[in-house]
Formats: sequence, C-alpha cells, structure tokens
Amino acid sequence: MRYSPEHKKQAREKLLANGAGYAKQHGFSASGVDALAAAAGVTSGSLYKNFSNKTELFAALIDAELRKSVNVIAEVPAGDMVAFRTLLLRYLSLDHVEHPQAGCPIPALAAEVARVEEPVRRIFESGISDLVSLLEKWTGSRESAWALLCQSVGAVMVARAFVDNDMRHELLSAVREQSERALFDLGPNGSTRA
Repeated sequence: MRYSPEHKKQAREKLLANGAGYAKQHGFSASGVDALAAAAGVTSGSLYKNFSNKTELFAALIDAELRKSVNVIAEVPAGDMVAFRTLLLRYLSLDHVEHPQAGCPIPALAAEVARVEEPVRRIFESGISDLVSLLEKWTGSRESAWALLCQSVGAVMVARAFVDNDMRHELLSAVREQSERALFDLGPNGSTRA
C-alpha cells in the first residue's frame, strides 16, 4: 500500500516530536529504532522512509529540538526581564529535572552528541551558537551568555543524577540565585543594587 506524501510528512513530524521526547527521557543511543517509532506512533518502516538511518534521525531530532529552544527564548519580548526571569526559573526547576522528555535537549542529549559523527555535532554546535547569540542580548556579553547557558544546563544534568530531592533543590536554588544576581544585579538578600 502506498501512502500519500502528506502521510509521510505527518510520520516525520511525529518522529521528530514524540521520538525526541522518548530519546530525551531514555537516551537516544539506548533507544532502538522500534522503540523510537512506537513512541511516535508510527512503524519502523515509516522511520526508514523518512530517514536513511538512525544517525540521520538523531541529526534531525537535534536540529528540531534546538530550534524549539531558540524559538522559546526568541519569543520573550525584548527587554521584558520579568518574562526572561520566569523562563530561567522554569528551566532551573524540579519539574524540568524530573521531566526530560518535555524539556531542553541539551542536558538530555549533549553527552550522546559528543560521541556521534561530525555532521550531527555540527548541527548541535550551530544550534548552541544561535542560543548563545540570543542569550547575549539578555546577559550583555557573549561570555556571560556562555556562562549562563552552561551553568543552567550543568545544574539540570547534575540534578538529574541525584536521588535525593533535597540535594536537587539545594543545587537548583544555588544556581537560580547566582544567575539572578548576575542577570538582575541583585544583592545577596535579593534587593536591587543601587
């Protein structure tokens, strides 16, 4: 049975959306083709009609997920520090830590990207560069943008490795506080510096 081009496109969209969530939760390398396809509600055959191999799927997932992250930051109105702070606090939350399938691809998949072929790593690198450029508008410098990105991603990665929720909370709170001080020029008690 032949499927329409629209069916193929829908299968691809499902693979990118639902397959990414599955990969972020279970790890891409540890996820078989059948599991990724099942998570997307498509057949393995549909996967191979859209991607020549699993690595090509990984590249497309990374690209799509990083574009989503870029769009989330780009949608924050320019100069709206309250909205940006809310976004940062949501990123550095227990909810984000406990639900990798719905969150940022960087803490979930960066270690795996480091072990794959160069074309996937270049896609990842390009997406990260776009994120840093957007963050630079909020932090005031590229150096600060890199620091905010890596500090936030690292906090989520390490918190996910913890079993103890008190330690998770302590880590996330410390990183939130340091980020807010740097971004919003807050003193140690949360008051705005003169």
